[in-house]
Amino acid sequence: MTTGTTSADAILHRVSALLEEKLGLLPEEITAEARFKDDLGLDSLDMVELLTIMETESGRPVDDDAVLGLATVGDVVGYLVAHGSGARR
Repeated sequence: MTTGTTSADAILHRVSALLEEKLGLLPEEITAEARFKDDLGLDSLDMVELLTIMETESGRPVDDDAVLGLATVGDVVGYLVAHGSGARR
């Protein structure tokens, strides 16, 4: 059985790997506290890619409005923990 912490850690690892691969971010830049615009420099097109990453990870469509409230990598991890994740392992 997987605990919430372990699950969140696994999701953070997956999201980090996808951000590295899709957006060319460096591993040391990607922390749970990293803010997408201020710290990582993501623009609106990058945020669309983030939405795609979230849909890939959750295995279901993500409401565009939900993404607007997500400011940090940790916010995305929390969203995926709350709404299900792990469609792709």
